[in-house]
Amino acid sequence: MTPQTPGRPSLAIYLPDLSGGGAERLYLTLAPAFVAAGFAVEFLLDRRRGELLNAVPPGIPVRSLDAERQLKALPRLVADLRRAPPDLLLSAMEHMNVTAIAAKILARVPTQIVVSQHNALSHQARRPGLKNTALPWLYAMALPRAAGVIAVSGGVADETARLARLPRARISVIYNGTVNAERSVSAAALPAWWPRAQRVVLSVGRFVPQKDHATLLRAFAMFQRPDDALVLLGEGPLRGELAQLAGSLGIGAQVSMPGFLDDPLPAMAAANVLALSSRYEGFGLVLAEAMSCGTPVVSTDCEFGPSEILDNGRFGRLVPVGDPAALATALAETLDAPLRPEILAARGREFSVANCAAGYIAAFRRILAR
Repeated sequence: MTPQTPGRPSLAIYLPDLSGGGAERLYLTLAPAFVAAGFAVEFLLDRRRGELLNAVPPGIPVRSLDAERQLKALPRLVADLRRAPPDLLLSAMEHMNVTAIAAKILARVPTQIVVSQHNALSHQARRPGLKNTALPWLYAMALPRAAGVIAVSGGVADETARLARLPRARISVIYNGTVNAERSVSAAALPAWWPRAQRVVLSVGRFVPQKDHATLLRAFAMFQRPDDALVLLGEGPLRGELAQLAGSLGIGAQVSMPGFLDDPLPAMAAANVLALSSRYEGFGLVLAEAMSCGTPVVSTDCEFGPSEILDNGRFGRLVPVGDPAALATALAETLDAPLRPEILAARGREFSVANCAAGYIAAFRRILAR
């Protein structure tokens, strides 16, 4: 149950698990700031698994509903809320947001639900399955019942308001924060497998259709030199397909797929450029992380986030989604004429954990003061 401490409001952070996604990493980073601000924090998971379980900050409890499917999560969350309702429950990801609001209604508890939207809802709704196609309708039914709605970018906020039929003024925009802005990162801690190439292109993200690594592989094949390397950090169901594509493009020997790293920041600091090839995002935290290291970035101009982070191309080239030739040109030009590291790092500091945490804490306090 959520830690109950006299005078300290309790906050449960509700996630599906602690796999290596951006939302999970974000809330693991923010949790100590929430504790320092006076909240009794715990992580509440549908399933106790994921690469980031070992990254939970000391002293913060982790509990699991042991629900492998979302349909099982709802009754178990209802029962959990009835046993010990936290003052606040912060949820992330579309189906979790709907489940959290439904559970509060069914449990009839005073817990205030704060939902956070991390992705483009329209793209999620286009995925196969009724649970995805019904999301706009479910959001329109559920989100008005939330005590607070947080979006990670202006684009996500605008779209969520439109699809959920929610007044835009009810949605707070809080940009994700990167820990790089709070500490110095060097390439000294690089693992032994790091390529000894002259130029290294780095990508950080799960091997799923959303991230469109196939376009990045095709782009790299178009402009690479024999001593260039492409490092794809991540895991996911498309690993085998991507490795096969790299081989068919004749770049298999130059492409490394070392898996998931608990701390990708040294790799970001060592790379010559970070590439984001996504079809859609909610924010694109890896861009801010790399910039905080002083590393140049190139991104697709996808919905939503990259254009806001890069100020419409001022801090990094933006290219059309799914266009290998345009991505190849942008990467080659960036490698030949990168922005100065101090300019990139200054921009990255604008997306600090401190600023992000302050936004969440202010939102929590406004809700509790009602």
